[in-house]
Amino acid sequence: MQRLDLPDALADIKQLPALPHDVHHLIQALSDDGLDYSGLAKVLQNHPTICSRLIALANSAWLNNNGEAVTSIERTCFKLGLNIVRGVSIGLAVMKPFNVNQCRSFDIRRYWVSSMLAAQAATDLAWALPDAAVDESFVQTVHTAGILHNLGLLCLADTMAEQTQEALRLKRANPQLHLNQALRQTVGTDYCEIGAHLARYWGIPEALCTIIEHHRHPGYRGDYWQQTLVVGAATRLVSALFKDAEMPKLEMLEILAIAENTEQRCFAQLQTEFVKTKELAKVLFG
Repeated sequence: MQRLDLPDALADIKQLPALPHDVHHLIQALSDDGLDYSGLAKVLQNHPTICSRLIALANSAWLNNNGEAVTSIERTCFKLGLNIVRGVSIGLAVMKPFNVNQCRSFDIRRYWVSSMLAAQAATDLAWALPDAAVDESFVQTVHTAGILHNLGLLCLADTMAEQTQEALRLKRANPQLHLNQALRQTVGTDYCEIGAHLARYWGIPEALCTIIEHHRHPGYRGDYWQQTLVVGAATRLVSALFKDAEMPKLEMLEILAIAENTEQRCFAQLQTEFVKTKELAKVLFG
């Protein structure tokens, strides 16, 4: 564990896991929007645990296999597709330093599904922005930020397991309460704040740190505000799926000038992917 300078109110969680150097390198490499299947395979070959998970996924019933065995990481990348390989790899990499076993109510599958679908929705919404500045780099940033948006929850489930357990209990007892509100009561921080602090300590690019910190704030207009609102809107759409709720009307999308029919298409796609992504989580985490 390494120390992290946090506000005095958060003194109890100054002991946080360091990001292994190989994981930091992997995240940086996977953020390259010019990476092709061959390049992706070369990056991953130095991470045997992630490779084995990906190859298992490529050979699982989740992918509706035709019986042909996939044995190489390059073929695996081709079969799963760039976005799935990037998402699964980054997700597994950032989970490596944490042990959440003491927080019994923490649902690793739900955490994973939320991350993967937020990345997908953010990508879809980003391409719909009526802005010439949107390019592959912009889209890759929001995709990665979608994966990392709830990083702080993973951290709290490890470093403050008892308090996080209590927050999850409060959330179950009061469904209208947002988890961050419950965490504020039991921990004194929320997963956005602690996630941003941790990401900065790890040396994650500032664009991603900013999005993690502010994606729940519709009024945010600082650096990377468009990316931040895109990810914020994506996480709200995903949250509606878990509640089995109708598509929410989002102020963030109005600000971004994203049409309602675009939101409808995105939400419909998420509904289709929801079950499939939960099955993916079963394959990965048993």
